[in-house]
Amino acid sequence: MSWLSERRLLGQLRTGPTVLLPAKSSPEVLLETLRLADPAAHVDGDDIVLTGIRVKGGLELAEPELRKLLITEEDQLWAHRIVADGPLPVNGFDKGLAEGIAYRLGGRAMTRGQMNDPSEDDLVGPLAYLGEMPPHEEMISLLRGHLRPAESLKEAWQQTGSSELLDGIVHRYKEGLRMYGGADIMVSVTHTTEIPMAVRAVMPYATEVALVDVRPFEDSDGTILLTGDEALLDIGVAAIAVADAFNGLVTDLWGFQISTPEDLLPGDST
Repeated sequence: MSWLSERRLLGQLRTGPTVLLPAKSSPEVLLETLRLADPAAHVDGDDIVLTGIRVKGGLELAEPELRKLLITEEDQLWAHRIVADGPLPVNGFDKGLAEGIAYRLGGRAMTRGQMNDPSEDDLVGPLAYLGEMPPHEEMISLLRGHLRPAESLKEAWQQTGSSELLDGIVHRYKEGLRMYGGADIMVSVTHTTEIPMAVRAVMPYATEVALVDVRPFEDSDGTILLTGDEALLDIGVAAIAVADAFNGLVTDLWGFQISTPEDLLPGDST
């Protein structure tokens, strides 16, 4: 490779979005991973093509190339560029795709020279997508079976001014937004027109869906009782229960489908 070609390539990798993996990933594993984000993903030569996106075949980077990318703690990585296949992707789908791959395969993502380790993110999902807003009473009944009961209204709930505690479930209901909570998990439900490709595959004609955001509860003083892997597993259980009850689908923060709570845990390169 000529000096000019190498410089151009390294510039493209630095600009990204680029996935950097610690080991070579087999095409089968990469395709299986990408089909969680877009079931229509397919192999095209050395690349994998999704809707509007092309994931380039892996490129081995040795120490000299990594130093030019200002990566000093690794001596070898495998890079996959994420490029537009047609019009530019909207809503940061290419950047999110790079981070989602990196999270699941134990790597990192680079965009515009900024390195990101998605496994260090505080919140990676889950998000449940439903065809319509679930009935309020049915949602409360369902959550009673999956959230640890709250014993009192914490300060963050009291500040809303309209929250109620009934049989261990806190709830706040107003037009367009519903919020529920137990002792350490909060669930919010609203409408959205931003629909991931994995969801579009099962709701192809939807222009708006109900978005159920499940996360550890944070009080007004910043206290979070549920953290680490336990938090991911517990909120995953709740989100999947909601999706199963109301015929929906669960994804992580980057739009990759979640089938079990363990899917929310960061992966590795094996």
